[in-house]
Amino acid sequence: MIDARQIKALGQEFGIDKIRIAGAEPLCDAANLIKQQIEAGLYLSNEHWHRRNIDALCDVQSVLPGARSIISACQCYLTDEKLDNSIPGDPHGLIARYTWRNHYADLRERLRKLAAVLEQEHGAKYRVYSNSGIAEKPVARRCGIGFYGKHSIIINEKFGSWIVLGEIVNTLEFEPDTPSEASCGECNACVEACPTGAIIDPYVIDRKLCIQARTNWYGVLPDGIARVWGNRLYGCSLCQDVCPANKDVVPKKPRTSIGYVGQSISLTEILGMNESQYRSKYANNQITARWINFEAIQRNAIVALGNVRDQKTLPLLERLAKHNDPVIAQSANWAIKNF
Repeated sequence: MIDARQIKALGQEFGIDKIRIAGAEPLCDAANLIKQQIEAGLYLSNEHWHRRNIDALCDVQSVLPGARSIISACQCYLTDEKLDNSIPGDPHGLIARYTWRNHYADLRERLRKLAAVLEQEHGAKYRVYSNSGIAEKPVARRCGIGFYGKHSIIINEKFGSWIVLGEIVNTLEFEPDTPSEASCGECNACVEACPTGAIIDPYVIDRKLCIQARTNWYGVLPDGIARVWGNRLYGCSLCQDVCPANKDVVPKKPRTSIGYVGQSISLTEILGMNESQYRSKYANNQITARWINFEAIQRNAIVALGNVRDQKTLPLLERLAKHNDPVIAQSANWAIKNF
């Protein structure tokens, strides 16, 4: 059995914030919970969960037969950058903090360097993941990278929930770490702050109400969600903004430039682009991932304009209200009426 302390120290040399070791046994409880939530109708109809083999997602043998351990990692993405300011006539839409840059790709690069050492020195076979491939939050909980917050996001005791997760599924054997004993206790800050009431019970999210989930769902937003949408263009992190576990996390200088899009994007610019231009300009970021619906991004921009109420954007909205796409047209009419 290989000493995990060596791997953790090497991970630090590669700039990985935290590494712990999980066993490679199937995550049966997580699989059952996901299935129950799907059956309860808590997921949007277009989400990939409906098309995935949940048992395979929660069993790393499906991606690497013979896997014996999972090196679980987290990377803090809280930076000291300030929000951009819109100017009259050019309102901006907010991008959720986790995707100002592509921290997932950055963490994958660091994990691949670590995995290459495991292959060279110990003959390991491996697969590297971050934000894809396996059920990473249950893995992070299993080994103590963090614990589940009531918003269903993993909270690390040092970095709060300002983290992205990554994994090296591999054929080496390590002594596994144990889960964290920390919890949210009696705190319900995220539950109370969610503007749509999407946290219907502690640790249970109705994704039909979740703004983060809705940013990639294409259709006319329900009025109650549109009115509290604010000027978001992609994502929502309000439940994290109010979390006491995040209060004392120290922001750092940005550590990667991969997929940089910044804190906000001009809404009128988004509405003047075609999909090819959008995917080219913001390449390598979460907001242009293959599963992202460009029409939904434009719908988001229209709803944001309706909430910003910048009079200089009314002519644009009036043109869009005549669009041949009924979702665009109805969203623009809603925005105009909301002024």
